Amino acid sequence: MATENDTILKSHRGCTYHPHVLEYLKTTFSEEKLEEITTALSVPPKLTTIRVNSLHHQTSDVISNLKELLNGKFDVTSHPSLADVVVIAGKRAELLETNCVGRVIVNLKCGKAVLRGADIFSPGVKGLPHLQAGCKVSVHVDVAHKCKRGEKNFTGSTVHIANGILKLTRFDIFKKMVKTGIAVQITERNVELPSLSGVLENQMFLQNLPSIVASHVLNPQPGDHILDMCSAPGGKTTHIAQLMGDMGTVIALEKVQNKVDKLETNIRKQNLNCIKVFKCDSTKVFSEQSTSSSEPPLGREVFDKILLDPPCSALGQRPQLGNDLKLSEISSYPSYQWCFVADAIKMLKYGGTLVYSTCTLPKQENEMIVARVLSTFPEMILVSADPLIGQPGILVEGLSDHDVLKVQRFLPSSKLNSGVNSDTIGFFIAKFEKIRVPL
Repeated sequence: MATENDTILKSHRGCTYHPHVLEYLKTTFSEEKLEEITTALSVPPKLTTIRVNSLHHQTSDVISNLKELLNGKFDVTSHPSLADVVVIAGKRAELLETNCVGRVIVNLKCGKAVLRGADIFSPGVKGLPHLQAGCKVSVHVDVAHKCKRGEKNFTGSTVHIANGILKLTRFDIFKKMVKTGIAVQITERNVELPSLSGVLENQMFLQNLPSIVASHVLNPQPGDHILDMCSAPGGKTTHIAQLMGDMGTVIALEKVQNKVDKLETNIRKQNLNCIKVFKCDSTKVFSEQSTSSSEPPLGREVFDKILLDPPCSALGQRPQLGNDLKLSEISSYPSYQWCFVADAIKMLKYGGTLVYSTCTLPKQENEMIVARVLSTFPEMILVSADPLIGQPGILVEGLSDHDVLKVQRFLPSSKLNSGVNSDTIGFFIAKFEKIRVPL
């Protein structure tokens, strides 16, 4: 019998999990559906979504600017139903060429960077045979972490993600220990995406579609007093501020300093003034003794709207070639998330709105949290998470057939005809309203 500490196993096409984690996911999805999802997770979305800084720029202008910068290499269009979203279509190669001289083995972190558009630098290389610089090589990710640094002919489990031209030899990387410069210049990936780092930063924000939808579901209005409990890196926070016309207040909480710094940088880039950032643990921000609505500790019933995107197992993120999380780690998240939920409800005004979202797949962190809210807090009612552009939720104990139509899931699809609303990360959104219950 496999134990939790066993080596992760190859699962489906390119995605690896500890064996018990795979069984855990099968409590949410059928074998066929899990196959489809994990196949899609092993590559980035072909469609890149961008949120326009709609306070200061028009979507049509951003599209024109992107078309000029990308020089016609990629199709750039507006989203069919979200006016502040631009979609860029990448190119997916169904099969990579195999006529390469040798194989370069890279670590998982490097592999993910390659899939997002990066070349390979020497720290990411784990294995490489004796080859001359300038030859064509295939790039493979060591998904099971079995390749020892410096191996010449690794034969373990890998995933072929790209091809390229070798720039640094085995001697350069493992003997001279060259740390700078490109080791492999990538010429072909299984997904070709535009490089948008540092591009039009004051006009747009690179953001996954479901994350953009979550802020629309919250429906911020000018003058609202809003709490974003887990704010970094600031995509949803800044979007909320833009949707309310930068009029009102957004209290943004983040407990890690480097994430606070990133959040504040993104706020400055988008020229927003209504956001107040606090370095704070959101599980400790509520106090029965406080009446404050403007700074921690925060009091009871002080916010019109609350967005809660708590820490989660992040099993919906892409690309996800391998996942090292053990079942004990993943199964600990629901109780931790509940700490955030319980305090959020206390801080929400009657008549207010709570949006709960995650970027993960298991029902235990999604629908089962929703069911627990409804059974624990009679003042919380589930309402439709409009705009509903994802798929319905999964039926669990405590939710009705009608309830699962009110929440939405984004499930990555590997089907060739998957559109902009399904070629996404895995994500979940639920919306609640707080009402007064007759005694």
